[in-house]
Amino acid sequence: MEWRISDPSHLLGALRIGIAQGGHFLVARIAPNGPILEEPNLSYVHKTTWGMYEAGVDHDTIARLLDWACDHALQGNGDFYLPGEAVEYKDLQRVYRPLTFGKVAAWIGHPLARDQKVIDRICQYQHDGSGGVFHYIGDDPGDVQEQVAIGTLNTTFFGHFMIALDMRDRAAAVAEWVRRWVEANRAHLAEGTCYTTMTPGGELVTDVADGVRIGQVVDRHSAKQEFWQVGTTMAFLAAYYETACGQWNCSEADVRPYLDAALELLAFEDEMPLDTYLWPCKCKVAWGAGEVLRVLIERGLGTDEQVEQAYRATERTAIFTFLDNQCGDGSWSCMHYPLSERIPEMAASYKPLKGIVHAPPRPITDAEAIFLPAEEVTGEFTAEMAYAARGVAAMVGREAAGV
Repeated sequence: MEWRISDPSHLLGALRIGIAQGGHFLVARIAPNGPILEEPNLSYVHKTTWGMYEAGVDHDTIARLLDWACDHALQGNGDFYLPGEAVEYKDLQRVYRPLTFGKVAAWIGHPLARDQKVIDRICQYQHDGSGGVFHYIGDDPGDVQEQVAIGTLNTTFFGHFMIALDMRDRAAAVAEWVRRWVEANRAHLAEGTCYTTMTPGGELVTDVADGVRIGQVVDRHSAKQEFWQVGTTMAFLAAYYETACGQWNCSEADVRPYLDAALELLAFEDEMPLDTYLWPCKCKVAWGAGEVLRVLIERGLGTDEQVEQAYRATERTAIFTFLDNQCGDGSWSCMHYPLSERIPEMAASYKPLKGIVHAPPRPITDAEAIFLPAEEVTGEFTAEMAYAARGVAAMVGREAAGV
């Protein structure tokens, strides 16, 4: 589908309303009126800080969440988790969660972002040889347990944290890992498939067993996949390109390959069927495409078709993933995040019909799925809508200027 669904100025207004509503919901869910700062699970804090920040919530409120994380979840080794958290939170997301709220801490000047023990520990997750970032390395800082594969999620979120801390060498190593990952996928992307992990030695993992395919492959066939893999990489590549050119005074020619890699992913995304945008895991595509759209327009880069591709991906995610699925109270539904494509939870739908979402509102016992509470989902979607809005705002300005 190559036509626009909405006028950019109309979409921008709707996005700004949705962002404000999301931020209001998050603040309203702070204890005693909700589980934030009360539920013994860091997942009620890590993305809510991001959503609050992008919604313009006052920094003192955000600092309360960061203080709570330090008081209740900071461990002696510099990791963050709460005692009693299930393995899918404590281990599978060991570094992901502090990377999410760590960049927010840096943006608002919170002491957490200056805690050298925390920074040193997080840096241990980056693989020295490749620049990629492991999701888990064990508990002992003196005995790093390297994993068999490295993925885009923790790598790109680590990169954003390094940009926020102005740790340029580590951010550059992430950018090079992501560029090599896109390069390794180039022939597969042309055929409609993207493999999402590499070995520490830099080999793309293409031998994927049934049952775990959902975490290692994105294609243009199934309507329910980890589409965010493409979005998070586009977002980081665009952010790195802009930061390196603008703040770090790097040569544009030296960093242009990273933006070009994002444009390759954008072309892959542009061929996605419309029904893929109904699944919540499309969320980070709004972030990535919105950032690419804004960078292309503000810097006068790319072709008209590439600008349109970025707008289409931003628009579709904004409308179908976000605005159509936002509930009346400003939230989005909880999600039973599938760890296998073979489980019953794959049949769930998170689209509200007359204000009701047909999905269990609490964790499902023994499910191969991670329960993501509404507060976590709302935090992420609110933040990513803000990036989409900035991209759309750039498009509005471009068209007003008659470009």
